[in-house]
Amino acid sequence: MNQASHTRVSRTARRQAEVEDSPARLARHIGKSLLITLGSGILLLLLCSLISYFSSDPNRLILPLGLTVSALTALIGGFAAIRLHGHSALICGLLNGTAFSAVMLLLSLFFGAHATGYPAWVSCLLHVGFLLLSILGGYLGLPKNGTKRKKHPL
Repeated sequence: MNQASHTRVSRTARRQAEVEDSPARLARHIGKSLLITLGSGILLLLLCSLISYFSSDPNRLILPLGLTVSALTALIGGFAAIRLHGHSALICGLLNGTAFSAVMLLLSLFFGAHATGYPAWVSCLLHVGFLLLSILGGYLGLPKNGTKRKKHPL
């Protein structure tokens, strides 16, 4: 009887380990980190719009503040992705950066000519840069001492 319960526990633990590393779980965590990414981007945009509003010449601040918000948003997204999933900084940062770039691309297609004032090749370089910043955010989110920290409850 004791051995049967031991076998049952090990099967349950094995199933739980398989479920923890499943692609569906990874997609759920990347979706949550994308929501955190977009939420932080919205908050940063609101903060930068207040800074622009109270400046003497808001037109000169729009471009640098917009690029700064996009870069910080990508960095925060990579950080959130590794904190939620906790396995591979490269994979989490890459997936979150790709999702963030896809959302930005869809928004730029939706808004058309008003989205960016850049040529297509500059826009592509910016998206690659945001992807790299998301990967960097994933590496910055790794625990420092090699031990796993408690994951975010989301």
